[in-house]
Amino acid sequence: MTIINYCESCHTEHTYTIKKELQLFRFREQDIELERRIAFCNHCGSLIDVEELESETMVNVARMYTEKYGLTSLEIQNVRQQYKLGVRPFAKLLNIGSASVTRYESGSLPQATHLELYKRLQQHPHVILEFFNRNKGSLSSRELKMVEASLDAWTMAEQSFQTDEQIIESIYRSHEVTDLAGYSDFSLEKFIHMILYFATNGVLKTKLMKLMWYSDFLYFKRQTVSITGATYVKYPYGPVPKDHEIALAHLQHMNVIEVDERTNDEGWTMMMIQSSEPFDSTIFSDDELKTMQEIEAHFRDYGSRKISEYAHNEIGWLETVDKQPISYRYAEKLRELH
Repeated sequence: MTIINYCESCHTEHTYTIKKELQLFRFREQDIELERRIAFCNHCGSLIDVEELESETMVNVARMYTEKYGLTSLEIQNVRQQYKLGVRPFAKLLNIGSASVTRYESGSLPQATHLELYKRLQQHPHVILEFFNRNKGSLSSRELKMVEASLDAWTMAEQSFQTDEQIIESIYRSHEVTDLAGYSDFSLEKFIHMILYFATNGVLKTKLMKLMWYSDFLYFKRQTVSITGATYVKYPYGPVPKDHEIALAHLQHMNVIEVDERTNDEGWTMMMIQSSEPFDSTIFSDDELKTMQEIEAHFRDYGSRKISEYAHNEIGWLETVDKQPISYRYAEKLRELH
């Protein structure tokens, strides 16, 4: 069978010869190098556009992109199925159409923004809890109960297989390299040793939380990057590391710190944090260590109540909604130490 196609140069149909040629394609902001099949007119030698070959090329470009930068349909299915969620509630949590979820699980290439969501959930599965808190209002009452039950079961299963270190890292890695982490990767080592530094001689938990926040935010103000990469949240008594109660409980379980509950003369229960391991200053740069020393010296005579009241006058705390992360962008307006 003779195969012919229209040649733009000859202005008529001619037979053609297919050759292979290595070409570079720009696809979704990534360079894809591909050996594609192209057709040349047997009469004048010009390149001929053959629809089947063009379609084949684009399919191969998308396939290579998926292999190198994306996720296979099976990997996409596993992202949702790990939580045991149905297509519709899962789509609502991600704020994308359920038809899109079905297409992606059937092999269609996800939109770039949707692909990033899937990759983020694959790398950091616990982020689903943030999507749930953000978008649970879109669920029906029936869906809400089903999703809560599924996520509760998933969380319990996850924690039973995770080490203390992995659980702490899972708290903070969801915001890595964003304005909620000071554009840094989370460093568990620096997080631990910052606590060890301030708790060497014992420190009340409320004060410790503020000392950590001021250290990370003051360093960010000066260097445009945080020390630990931790995310801090607005609480009534001031900024605190996200899920700090969970983090401290696991640090205690790791025998990194001791937690001693005390009752003061006014009847208030206070928690004293004491280091159980020696502080290692070599983990920090000279500038990071200097910042922590400045914070420790400035607030040395402050009690928990006084440092909380001091933090309440910071713009970052004032302008952030309760129980929400405080952007490091507010560090620019942080008061300098005197």
